[in-house]
Amino acid sequence: MRSQEHLHNRPRWARIALAALSVVGLIGLVAASGCINGESIESPSQNGSVADDSVAGGAASRGDQAAIHHLKPAIPAAGDVLIAGGADASNRSLAGAEFFDPSAGRFFATGSAGSSRAGASAAALSATQVLLGGGFSGRAAIKHFSLTLEGDVLSDAEIFDETTGAFSPVGTMAAARLGSTATALNNSNGEILIVGGQDNSGNVLDTAEVYDPAAHKFIAVNNTMSDRRMFHTATLLLNGKVLVAGGATNLSGDTTSSADIYDPASNSFTPATFPMDHQRAAHTATLFTSGPMAGKVLITGGVGGSSFYFKDSSAEIYDPASQEFILLSSFMNEPRSLHTATLLEDGSVLLAGGFSGSVAVSGGVLSGASGLISNSAETFDPNSGDFTCVGGFNTETTRCNQSMSVACAGHTATLLATGPTPHRVLIAGGIGAADPAAHGAVLRSAELFNPSAGGSFSATGAMSNPRALHTATLLR
Repeated sequence: MRSQEHLHNRPRWARIALAALSVVGLIGLVAASGCINGESIESPSQNGSVADDSVAGGAASRGDQAAIHHLKPAIPAAGDVLIAGGADASNRSLAGAEFFDPSAGRFFATGSAGSSRAGASAAALSATQVLLGGGFSGRAAIKHFSLTLEGDVLSDAEIFDETTGAFSPVGTMAAARLGSTATALNNSNGEILIVGGQDNSGNVLDTAEVYDPAAHKFIAVNNTMSDRRMFHTATLLLNGKVLVAGGATNLSGDTTSSADIYDPASNSFTPATFPMDHQRAAHTATLFTSGPMAGKVLITGGVGGSSFYFKDSSAEIYDPASQEFILLSSFMNEPRSLHTATLLEDGSVLLAGGFSGSVAVSGGVLSGASGLISNSAETFDPNSGDFTCVGGFNTETTRCNQSMSVACAGHTATLLATGPTPHRVLIAGGIGAADPAAHGAVLRSAELFNPSAGGSFSATGAMSNPRALHTATLLR
């Protein structure tokens, strides 16, 4: 059992706000939830559970949990959304998985992974299989005025099979990885690129590896990246290469503006010709597949700095032809990090939720934090280059009006492809509350975004378990 301790003799609010991006995502996200103002953040109780927020979904009741326990794993179908792992309301990593059936508007429990994991990476391996790798397995708690992580960062990986609803072990990566990315490559081999992350010794990695399903093993990329990265982005470009951008480079609050290009043909990285305009971690990157920006990548928000994570509402466009990052003149209507970005059917991008705040880090220890979780969303129009709030802009708060039923960060967003609500976006879990100024709880709640008539959100069935830092993968 591994244990990492931080923040001895720090104020309670600072302990809870630890490592929003810099140490371990499991507790870091709990840190970034709610109004972090140095006065009224509630800490986990003695048994490690987070206070329940009944409006936001809260934890499953004991009756619900008992019923779930005795259910046989359900078998998903193409068009369903697999939800795997994550952290529960007691800050424990989860092994169980479930899927959202758009036709029923409900979640159904399916098989459990061999390892519980939060902050893992996932990607579709084939039409019926999903690769799930890395993450943190264990529990986090406040003990004796310290934040303690009891467990390990994982190097093992598993495959979920849609046809059976079961997980099976698939091998071990060369390194344990938390906060890494998994990208399905556009080649006939069905390979998946795993990049960066933090290992078990607290090192942020500059290495990557590729899972080869034909050989049933992980193969090291031939060289390292130009920077160490966790909470970065990895985007498959139309030419089959992968843009890897930004991220946190260590546990002391440093981020990077650098980027690398991975070429599957040579199994190697090349530093991008130009860096991003801003340093960013916990940002989003979205490829435009058609329209006026086809082939380009929209990069939004995140936090950046050196020993201080500054909130960011800016956005920039990556052009693969020139390898340039171009800062947009228009900004998001509010800063967002740990938010989601989803390419919609009309070519616009939905930006939902996230943390709007700043975190100071000194010598690997948090020394201050402030901010809110967002209960709003906005869209980016590639034709005009403008961001527009869903539900309008509030001139008094200088933020978007509330449009989501729950404020959330560290959630997932998945564009549905089938069922009675195709082209809608499933928002699931995360950390938050109905009130963005309240302390955050791990959420069971889920809602659907309907892009019609300017866009609106509506609640759908709740997940079987509260989850944050989980994965969501559309099954094909």
